[in-house]
Amino acid sequence: MRLIDYYNYIATAAYILMGVAALYFYYSGKKKGSVHLSDKAARICFAVVMVVAAILRLYKLGAVPYGLQQDEASIGYEAYILSNFGIDRDGYHFPIYPITWGCGGGSPLLVYLNVISISLFGTGIVKLRLIPAICGILTVFLFYKALRLGFEKKSYRNEASVLGAAFLAICPWHVILSRWSLDSNIMPFNLMLSVYLFLLASKKKSSVIYCLSAASFAICMYSYGAATIVVPATLVMIAAYSIKKKALTITQLILAIVTFMVVFAPLLLFYAINYLGVPEIITDVVTFNRFTAARTGEAFVSFGDGFFKGVLGNLKSLILTVSVDNSENTIAHYLKGYATLFAFTFPVTFTGLVIGVKKLFSKDEDGQQGMILNAMFIFVTLGSVILDLVILPDINRLVMLFIPLIYFFVLGAEFIFENLGRAAAVALTIILLLGGVSFTRDYFTQYNRWALSIFMPGYGDAIKRAYEIAGDDRTIYSTYDGLSAPFMLALYYNNYDPYRFTSTVQYMDETAEFRIAGSFGNFIFKLPQDVNSPEHDGDVFVVSSNDMNSSFDISMFTEEDFGGYHVLYK
Repeated sequence: MRLIDYYNYIATAAYILMGVAALYFYYSGKKKGSVHLSDKAARICFAVVMVVAAILRLYKLGAVPYGLQQDEASIGYEAYILSNFGIDRDGYHFPIYPITWGCGGGSPLLVYLNVISISLFGTGIVKLRLIPAICGILTVFLFYKALRLGFEKKSYRNEASVLGAAFLAICPWHVILSRWSLDSNIMPFNLMLSVYLFLLASKKKSSVIYCLSAASFAICMYSYGAATIVVPATLVMIAAYSIKKKALTITQLILAIVTFMVVFAPLLLFYAINYLGVPEIITDVVTFNRFTAARTGEAFVSFGDGFFKGVLGNLKSLILTVSVDNSENTIAHYLKGYATLFAFTFPVTFTGLVIGVKKLFSKDEDGQQGMILNAMFIFVTLGSVILDLVILPDINRLVMLFIPLIYFFVLGAEFIFENLGRAAAVALTIILLLGGVSFTRDYFTQYNRWALSIFMPGYGDAIKRAYEIAGDDRTIYSTYDGLSAPFMLALYYNNYDPYRFTSTVQYMDETAEFRIAGSFGNFIFKLPQDVNSPEHDGDVFVVSSNDMNSSFDISMFTEEDFGGYHVLYK
């Protein structure tokens, strides 16, 4: 076992003991009480937290992770050609929802944010990842502000706000998510902006801010497919709860619904075209087109004899993911040994969840904003669990779940602070921070090796160099060894002409859920049987180290090494 595995056992045991001791003192009436942070100390601590959050999300952004994942390349290429040519890779003008792989896979918000970024700053891996990184930093800020509103009536407001921001700043799930460009990776920012605006509206009794929150929640629908279940479910529940608590009037509710529907309307029309048979709308200005394939088989548990077994399996996977770790998780989203929110925090998080559920049915002892914040995160959690039961397990599909869990950790931690006093508060915080230090060290030294198969390091530079050598005249043969959808990296790294792509692309299966190009232009993504044959003397090859050892007479070629992938030509 590694050192972190031993630490997880010790830290988990310590958190369990703290929770048990806090319960004992709570029920015995022997609360220790705690010494609270002053407002000035809280501001200083938060400033430090924000600096740490920024460093963890910006340091070596183009090198860790090293390489480029195919969905990143897809989003980047789509944004590049929309910015420079006004069409997507299917040839449609400014689609309301780029269908990318054919069944989606690249939600529109991040694509169009990158269109703006490329128009201003150009292309590049760092620029492609900058939007999720900045959104990640801002999410820490918004979470802090939301906690300060939610705990406004509580004596431990400063501790709760700083602790929550610090946890989010260093937690493995959010650091990893903020450092690469998948469409779901900006969802935590969209969620926190929406929640914060809702809290602010309830505080100020402002119809305008309620409408801004509704618009923000509607924009979440453009961020990632999981929002289509979680957001509506959450909004129905929080609207009913807020009316009951007199935080929201019927008039404000109607205005918010109208605002939501206006912002959501273009996407709703797109869904109607795809699922209700409404005719496509294809113009030179904007496009509402159909997917080429449905994604239900790839993402959802199939109905039938194995449905309930699948649901139970999903529930088990969820519990492991949010607690001790789940080895089945996609390696692009976590680092082994640290789980999503550290492998040792779940005892405190579970304690906080119980407290949160209890608060949901109690009197307004935390003030209106406190009750609304707690209810909001309870309902987001419930919506995420419902989603998890019917989709195949994946961390990015549960992207809306983890900030609520950090909130529950804060509730559990404050319960311990209040009942055990300063020593427990210091110990709990140090245990969390040591986990963050260990994660930071391992992430920047080990993650590239851990995620080697996901980000395909070296291939993008190799295929770019091959195109520089070959131009549009010589055939480029590419390996598939260790790669996923290499055609996408070829398009992105070479800023390939979309008109040439759409007119020459040959998909392996045009009707597949994920259309993968076997060739386009002078690129062929398969090595010939006899690479040493004279008929290939004018061709350029991109090969893996394994290919070189098994297929090539290296003495016949000029070789350029890009670390795991090589360009060979005569």
